[in-house]
Amino acid sequence: MEAIREDVRGAPGVRPTLLKVLQAVATIALLVLLMTAFTVSSITIPSASMAPALERGDAVLVARLFYHLRPPRRGDIILFRYPQDTSRLFVKRVVGLPGEVVEERRGQFYVNGTPLAQGEPARSDDGPGPATTLGPIRIPAGRLFVLGDNRDASLDSRFWGTVDERNVIGKAFLIYWSSGKHWWDVRGRRIGRWLR
Repeated sequence: MEAIREDVRGAPGVRPTLLKVLQAVATIALLVLLMTAFTVSSITIPSASMAPALERGDAVLVARLFYHLRPPRRGDIILFRYPQDTSRLFVKRVVGLPGEVVEERRGQFYVNGTPLAQGEPARSDDGPGPATTLGPIRIPAGRLFVLGDNRDASLDSRFWGTVDERNVIGKAFLIYWSSGKHWWDVRGRRIGRWLR
């Protein structure tokens, strides 16, 4: 009996092992939190300005580190701080890069004199309306010209100018949830859609 007591006293206790497990769990939780904070964000689309690619109620994942690896390209859907109020976040598509010349004539956009390839834009009554002529404008270094896919309902570079690349948060890449007007109105056909 005395030998058993000695073994129990000499053996490592349960408390230090539990403490190590709790420390490991806390460390993992902190790492996941930091990775999420610095690598991926999410945003829910509040308007129809990016329809049909993004609809009101789509929840989108944004790769925050993407543009540390390469600069934005034409066609990327980006999350950025709104130039006139950096506390607000906007999602738009990049159409013009630094040094390029953009203009709009009769509703058709041109980049360096070449018509911008586009599908038929969606129509909506909840935006500022079409801008029919613009430019030509040369995009300054370090700036991007962005448009909403639903041009008739988009407040974009046509109205407030270019986006400073330093205000770009990341590249939108996946719709991970989508719901309509009510939380139970789940749009399953949109969930899991990769953005181009």
